Amino acid sequence: MAWRRRTLLACAAALPLARAARAQTLNEARVKARLALTLARYTQWPAGSFAPGGDALVLCVAQRSETLALAFGELAGQTVAGRTVRVLTSPPPAAAGCHLLYVQDGAERDAAALLAAARGAPLLTVGDADGFAARGGMVELVNVNDAMRLDVNLRALRAAQLELSSRVLQLARQVRE
Repeated sequence: MAWRRRTLLACAAALPLARAARAQTLNEARVKARLALTLARYTQWPAGSFAPGGDALVLCVAQRSETLALAFGELAGQTVAGRTVRVLTSPPPAAAGCHLLYVQDGAERDAAALLAAARGAPLLTVGDADGFAARGGMVELVNVNDAMRLDVNLRALRAAQLELSSRVLQLARQVRE
């Protein structure tokens, strides 16, 4: 009986720690989601990227985490350059209709086909996997000493005819030609 009580007390003591860890994960996911939205605000898409009369900026998320899906879902309804943000947590084939594709670390296999099919299309690709920008992604989010930094792949941006503000490029940790 005493061991049950000790086990129960240990579990009860660990519960706030588990909640704090989950909250921290949600906070990190929210930072990534907000940063992706901010990048959209500082991106210029080529003429014809949006359907005539279409007022939505479609943010697609290739993810394997309910926490990340929740964080991005909170962005729905916000506006970017007068366009309402619509969030799809299950991107359509070839990311058709998406303006920004966020690829979570661990969802790269699912996203590889999306990235290949969308190559050259005006689709801003953002990811948090190590080496994302080096493998053809446009913006990689990098956690450096508990601060989010950016690595930018200019070649991929140019191939998609996207322009990222010079202000963002100045903040980048690394800009690759």
